[in-house]
Amino acid sequence: MAERAEGMPDFTGRTVLVTGHSGFIGAWLTTVLEHLGADVIGYSINDDPSSAARAAWLGDVCTRQYEADVRDRETLFSVIEEHRPDIVYHLAAQALLCRGFEDPHLTFDVNLRGSLNVLEAARLGMIPALVHVTSDKCYVPMKPGDSKLTEDSPLGGCSPYSASKTIAEILFREFTDLTRLDGAPYRATSVRLGNVIGGGDDADRLVPNCIRAFEDERVFAVRDPLAVRPFQHVLDVVAGFVLAGTRLLGAEERTVDALNFAPPSSGFTAGEMVFELARAWGEPSLISPACEACAFPEDKLLWLDGSKASELLGWQHAFDLRGSAERIVDWIRWVDAGMSPADATRRQAAEYFVKPVVHHLRAAA
Repeated sequence: MAERAEGMPDFTGRTVLVTGHSGFIGAWLTTVLEHLGADVIGYSINDDPSSAARAAWLGDVCTRQYEADVRDRETLFSVIEEHRPDIVYHLAAQALLCRGFEDPHLTFDVNLRGSLNVLEAARLGMIPALVHVTSDKCYVPMKPGDSKLTEDSPLGGCSPYSASKTIAEILFREFTDLTRLDGAPYRATSVRLGNVIGGGDDADRLVPNCIRAFEDERVFAVRDPLAVRPFQHVLDVVAGFVLAGTRLLGAEERTVDALNFAPPSSGFTAGEMVFELARAWGEPSLISPACEACAFPEDKLLWLDGSKASELLGWQHAFDLRGSAERIVDWIRWVDAGMSPADATRRQAAEYFVKPVVHHLRAAA
């Protein structure tokens, strides 16, 4: 891995606990934090083949890994007490809209009890700083003609997954309004993520489904080519996490925010996303002009305003939609050619933090 550039945010000597570290975003965040010098403690249930595979290679990245459920309060508190993290990134969740319809009980159980346990640990003074991650699906669905969704827009997601994220945001607000039992001021940020894309995601989502079709030389049909989503590359998102964490670690007074994480353009259509993937993939990439039927309801418009996070953190995206698509395809080509997912992730993380955006990170640190 390339050395860290001088002046970058430095997590050397910091202990960082990442819940959901073996998930798609968690694996990228864990890799970057280790690159920045952190001692990363990973905490994930690893209950599917993809997460288990990531946990296997993250063993070389993490100082310690725990295969445990974020709903298990006793185990979670024990891990926190043992390692005394300087900051916790809470990503562990049931993160798929479609699975929310298939198993609503699991979705509410994981997403609410996970947040509840982490927030209770913060209330008890066990967590000095917290980045609590939810989703832009927490908002009341948009209608044509609505302005961008800001952090002050009404909460009220309309699906099991979306509603679980709404309630998680309410829990965050209520817990951070309470007095910490150790007397220290709260230092916490709840991040409402737009759609995150990048190499290594193989869930039932637009980008992985599209890439699978290209690999198999099948025709890919987009469910709704005109649906607007705030697509953003995972490395841009992780850079935002780093800056949010740096800000909290340096805060001496109460610092509590809810922040939208979204690209500067606020959003792209699903059709534009697939077009850029096809362009980056080359031949054969086959796209059907017909729309694919969807088995569950989806919002047509999700236009997210990320300006507050950009201004507050000094955070800028390095990749537009085309650049994001190119890096996704590069990651997949490398792995298909024999590079390990761990090395492909490390390579792109190192390149990102040394070349494209190091000047933004330096300015904001």
